[in-house]
Amino acid sequence: MKHKPLSGTRFFFATSPLACPYLPDKMERRVVSELVGRDAAAMHDALSLAGYRRSHSIAYAPACPDCSACVAVRVGVDRFTPSRSQRRVWKRNSDIRPAEVPVTATEAQYAMFVAYQDSRHGDGDMAKMDFHDYRSLVEDTSVETMLVEFHQPDRGLVGACLLDRIENGLSAVYSFFEPELIKR
Repeated sequence: MKHKPLSGTRFFFATSPLACPYLPDKMERRVVSELVGRDAAAMHDALSLAGYRRSHSIAYAPACPDCSACVAVRVGVDRFTPSRSQRRVWKRNSDIRPAEVPVTATEAQYAMFVAYQDSRHGDGDMAKMDFHDYRSLVEDTSVETMLVEFHQPDRGLVGACLLDRIENGLSAVYSFFEPELIKR
């Protein structure tokens, strides 16, 4: 008897425990599913609304047995009011200009990405990414993605943010900036 394929079935997997990239002395586990096929964008929308995040062609959510510190946050733009601290940051960075650019990895982005990883997550998995891995992060996706670069006069590229368009807004995939601008 020949088996019949399951149409539209999604498989979810739990990762093995790994060192948490954010909290010392904690272990992390994730629930993971691939974003593939004709309905990848719809599945990504549904999973994003359920708190999943995207990396490359997978969606994942933290599933740590002893911790619930990681929380996906959705900001309702129409209800957002900046705090005093956020207004100060906005004013301090008023010279920085955002620009949506083609979703193409560049050497300048990658150099900044490496510097950021080395300064913030030097022992993490992303710190080991070569240019090919970075290009895959930016360009290889089955969902609608956009890339925003941030430029400062006299300095050029100082930050970047990879975003996904989802049914009710934008979802930040990954952002990074020039490490020496941490005070900004």
